Amino acid sequence: MDSVANFAAEAERFESWARDATDEGEWAAREALLRITHLYVAALQLPPAWSDELSEAAEPERVNHDEWQTIFSRCSRLPFDSYTVVFYPLEVPASEEPVVGSVADDIADIYRDVFSGLRAYRSGRRAEAIWEWGFGFREHWGRHATDAIGALHAWLAENALDRLSSTA
Repeated sequence: MDSVANFAAEAERFESWARDATDEGEWAAREALLRITHLYVAALQLPPAWSDELSEAAEPERVNHDEWQTIFSRCSRLPFDSYTVVFYPLEVPASEEPVVGSVADDIADIYRDVFSGLRAYRSGRRAEAIWEWGFGFREHWGRHATDAIGALHAWLAENALDRLSSTA
């Protein structure tokens, strides 16, 4: 399987979990961490986002606010939502105070960006899908993913990781 097909498969697993899963509490947190981490790793293997095929491409069908809100609401099954985040972690020492992040917002934003590309991929518009995934990864959803990964890991390590890690 090439890297684009692999990413599409991970995107579909993420989509299925975000929209349809019934896990709750610590199990939902564990699966969220797995789904987001697998998606992140698959994104690192995507080819460069630009292609000459894109110069004439139409705008992709974006996830609308109602779809985003549905995914955001589905995240209520997670055992926590808020966490602390610093917007620009490479500035040392930080000139800004940490702010409150939201795992539900992270997951819904990842979904919006990734699913828009998945729509293009499913329609046979591979170059457009690669652009959506790669550009969004670099500029938007990749940051949401790393913030959520950190928060989910911290919560699981503090609350449930020992009993959940042996049940993969």
